[in-house]
Amino acid sequence: MARPLLPTLAATLLLAPAAGALDVQGPVSFQGQVVYHEPIPGMDVAGIRVSVDPATEATGNGVRCSILTNQSDETDAGGLYPDGGSVMAELRMERGGPQMPEGACLVTLRASAWDGASTTAHGSTTMLVTAAQIGGGALDAPLISLRASKAGAELAPECKKWVKKRLKLRDKCNALVLKLGGAAALAKCKDAPPEPLDCDPGQQVDAVLALAHGGNDQQRDVASGEAVDLAMLGAQAKCQQLFGKAAVKFTSTLAARIQAECVKPGDDSADCRAQQVAAVKAKLDPIDNCSVDAAVDGGTGRTVPQVDPPCSSCTVAGVIDRKCLKACFESNLAELASSLVGDVPVCGDGIPQNGEFCDDGNQDDGDCCSSLCGAEDLGDQSCGVGACEVSVAMCMEGEPLLCEPGAPQPEDCGNAVDDDCDGDTDGADPDCMP
Repeated sequence: MARPLLPTLAATLLLAPAAGALDVQGPVSFQGQVVYHEPIPGMDVAGIRVSVDPATEATGNGVRCSILTNQSDETDAGGLYPDGGSVMAELRMERGGPQMPEGACLVTLRASAWDGASTTAHGSTTMLVTAAQIGGGALDAPLISLRASKAGAELAPECKKWVKKRLKLRDKCNALVLKLGGAAALAKCKDAPPEPLDCDPGQQVDAVLALAHGGNDQQRDVASGEAVDLAMLGAQAKCQQLFGKAAVKFTSTLAARIQAECVKPGDDSADCRAQQVAAVKAKLDPIDNCSVDAAVDGGTGRTVPQVDPPCSSCTVAGVIDRKCLKACFESNLAELASSLVGDVPVCGDGIPQNGEFCDDGNQDDGDCCSSLCGAEDLGDQSCGVGACEVSVAMCMEGEPLLCEPGAPQPEDCGNAVDDDCDGDTDGADPDCMP
């Protein structure tokens, strides 16, 4: 069912007299749908918050893009957004000259879900926004597919080894199929050993390969794979290899760095992970060595090279925008690599994670687990009367401690103690026993 367009404001054209630059600034709203890659028990598509990432990249030469403000909203019962509010960003494009900015801004939308106990799921998508679209109607965003993630971040050594090996071998198999055909490649294609327990619950490895190879991700069914005419498309096949190797190295290296530099030292955060993305960004540079545009193989009808959505938007009529492709790969692969490691600890999500002493599902003080997810000492509490009265701490290890009175005893008529804990003492208690 089509969603009604959201009311939008007119774009504001700002003329900077000093530089003579024509900049474009205004709101951009988005509408779309969130789905699960695979059903996850305890999770549905309603109430998932969708937000606009504050980071953006420009594809046009000499153009800068920036997101000044953003708004998020939740999905409805069908996974559609926005649901009564708006998913919007105030976007600015700057060129630094007297002409309208060319190219586009690469905008990322993110969504996350939680089952309220121990399982989370994350997903993102990217889209190109041109100067002409700023201030217009709501833009239809590509589908956001949520994949399961590990709520507690930890990339175990055996998992790290498996991820690296599977990515490398399956990427190599894709190249062999494109070169030799399925029957000839079948004997040469190898795979990693079985996946370690709980290593890749959301199948992030498969998603990396699909993104980098698109419809040429043939290692899933090698026997049916098709080769292309390398005499005609040798350079294009080389580009496909470059895309695959760049994605594999970026993802495996980033996942390992997040574990080593953020999770293991106990300093995991969104900022720390962003620093690791910047540190491995150069792993995507081989994409620049692709010197041809995409072409269609006459025998099979296959387009080479190709990538999966949303990064397929960086190729228009066969022309590959390498700057756009690198930025799109970076955004989407960073999400997948981060989910391979597991979630960044978020105080208040109810999941005690690395760096958190406790997490009671809120960011309130005064409930034994502080607003910073640290243990609180709220003093002692007393309960019970007479001989049953006890005094214990209010909290223990970030959790409220239940105060349980002692067990009553038969009332002694002469010891000045309320032994049976009924409020009466000695002879005043009809239950006393001389």
